[in-house]
This record gives sequence, structure tokens and C-alpha cells, in this order.
Amino acid sequence: MRILSALILMLFLSISAQSQGIDFFKGSWEEALAESKRTGKLIFVDAYTTWCGPCKKMTRNIFPMKEVGDFYNANFINTKFDMEKGEGRKIRSKYKVNAFPTFLFVDGSGKLQYTSKGAKPAPVFIKVGKTALSKADFSVDYAEKYEEGDRDPILLYNYAMALKKSRKPSLKVANEYLRTQDNLNTEKNLLFIYELATESDSRIFKLLTENRAAIEKAQGKTAVNQRIEAACNATVEKAIEFSSPDLLSEAKANMSAHYPEKAEAFNYTSDMSYFKGTGDGASYLKVCDKYLKKTGKNNAALHNKIAGELLKDFGTDLKVMQKAEGYAKKAAQFGGLSDYHFTHAMILLKNGKKDQALIAAQKAKSLGDEEKSKNVNKISAFIKKLEAEL
Repeated sequence: MRILSALILMLFLSISAQSQGIDFFKGSWEEALAESKRTGKLIFVDAYTTWCGPCKKMTRNIFPMKEVGDFYNANFINTKFDMEKGEGRKIRSKYKVNAFPTFLFVDGSGKLQYTSKGAKPAPVFIKVGKTALSKADFSVDYAEKYEEGDRDPILLYNYAMALKKSRKPSLKVANEYLRTQDNLNTEKNLLFIYELATESDSRIFKLLTENRAAIEKAQGKTAVNQRIEAACNATVEKAIEFSSPDLLSEAKANMSAHYPEKAEAFNYTSDMSYFKGTGDGASYLKVCDKYLKKTGKNNAALHNKIAGELLKDFGTDLKVMQKAEGYAKKAAQFGGLSDYHFTHAMILLKNGKKDQALIAAQKAKSLGDEEKSKNVNKISAFIKKLEAEL
């Protein structure tokens, strides 16, 4: 009886684990294509054979994992076809599958958007899916009808969502859709506002904040806060692109008004991004000083990060590099890590202080050996080159 109970428990746990993984579509290939058109999701195809060992490994070890299921179920219509039977043969022929497993990512029109071959660990397999999403253009079919003059609200809704998913400008079409709606407070329209509030300098962002309570009930407070932060960051990027201090101010004002818990840090980092992006080294340094004094006076990692960014982005500005040297020195003193001393060494060399740079690099090498740092070989090469110059 105990053995039977144990077996039942093991079976239950096995089924539970499987249920957390990828949920595979049960219909035909044509039905999967139709579902893709209906939902706007790509079709993921596990192209396998029954004799393929790596295929079995993926089915047994990777597909049932919760993190894999969470990602693939949210983003794809998941299918699997034996490439030697039934519809699998047609799929194999059409997409020229010649290795197993092959992972296909296909849109609703049957167009192949991305492909990858071979068994993979979970993090890499998830990365494959993300790459597929980044390469896919979900808006093509809608674009053709839109350009022909179709302004049906359903088309506008789907087109705007597809543009956003394809990382293309979506606000123009989104606003066209919203102008067709008498009631913005429906569940569908609130979801639309949440999804399309991609920039804080937009009417849709204003609608998001005006309807925040209702949207939070459906999406959750954390999700709405994340959307607000992402939209404000997008406006900062636009401010950099157009060298617009007004857009920068608008992004910071919106963050302060609608996500005050993160506003102070956002204001500093946004200013830093803006001045770095517009090449204003002097203003960038002023913000760095304020930021470090406010949030990271003894924060070695932050000092090292900023010193490294200064070296990368303002390496020809003597005043900036002098300041960077001070930040790097503090990072090495506070943190004592190999990488921090190496950053210090590179900046000392940039500033013409070869003897001091060699001492800092040797310290970095000694610490790197103890830490088994992945940068030891790079530090050794740096030392060798520096010694040859002295």
C-alpha cells in the first residue's frame, strides 16, 4: 500500500511538473496558422523525429520546465510535429528541415521568421525564443490593408498591437483606433491603453495615468509602474535622439508625478544618459558627482561603473579623464577587486601615467589570480604591453 501511494505521489508530481511546462497546441497545422492570425502570435514548431536522442532530451528535460513554459506559452502557439509522419513531412519539405531537433518560428501566413537547430539548455532555449520575437514582423499583413485605406477599428486595433510587438512606431495608428471609440473604459480598450502607452510624451500615456486605478485592477500595480518607467525611459531616448532638453524634462516630470518612489534615481540616471548621449562631458560630470554623493559615496561598484563609462565615452576629454581617475581610485580603494584596479590602471595609462598604471595593473593581476577572474589573461596582456613601452 505504501509503495502504491508512493508511486501515485510520484506520478502526481510528474504530471504537475509537466503541466508547468510548454502547453502544446492540439490542432492541425492549418488550425495553428489560423490561431496565429487570430492572436498575432508566432507559431513555435518543435520539428523532431522519434529516433532522435537530443529531441527526446528536450521533451524530457527542457519543455516541462516552468520558466520555459512561462515564456513560450505567453509568446507563442506551441506545436510539435514528427518530421517523418503526416503533416510533419509537409512541414519538413516546405521549411527544408535537415537536422533534428529543429526549432521553427512561423507567422500566421506560413512565413518562416526564424530557425534554430539542436538541443539547448533552458536559458539558451529561452534566448532563442526572444531572438525569434525580435526578428519577427507581425505587422506586414495589417500594413497592406492599412495602406489600401482600410480604417476598420478591428484592423486599427490589431495593426497598432502588431506594430508595438514588432518594435515599430505604433502611436499614430493607436491614436487612430482610440478616436473610433466612444467608451475607453471597456476591458479591451483599457488593455489597449496599457499596451500602447510606450512613450510618456503621448496622449495614450496620459490616458494610462487617468485610468490607472481601473488598469491596475486588471494588470496589477507592479506592471503599471513598470510600464510608466519604460515609457519615461523611451522619452529620454527620444530626448537624446533629438537633443531635446524639453523632452528630458517631460520624462522626469512624468516619473516624479506617477512613480515617485523611483523618481530621484531616475532623474539622475536620465540626466547622465542624456549628457552622455549628447556628448556633454562637463554636464555629465556634474550629474555624476551629485549622484555619487547622494547615493553612492562609498559604493565601489558604482564608482567603477561610472569611471569605465567615462573612459569609453569621453576618453579624449582631459578634464573628464582626470575625474574618471579619481572615481576609479576610489573604487579600487573601497572595493579592492581585481576589475576595479584594472579600470584604474587603464585610466592611469590613458592619462599618461604609465608607471602608476603598471603598479595598478600588477595589483589587479595579483588579485585576479586569487579571485580566478576571467579577465586575468587580458590584464596579463595589458601588463606585457605596458612593460614593453617603459
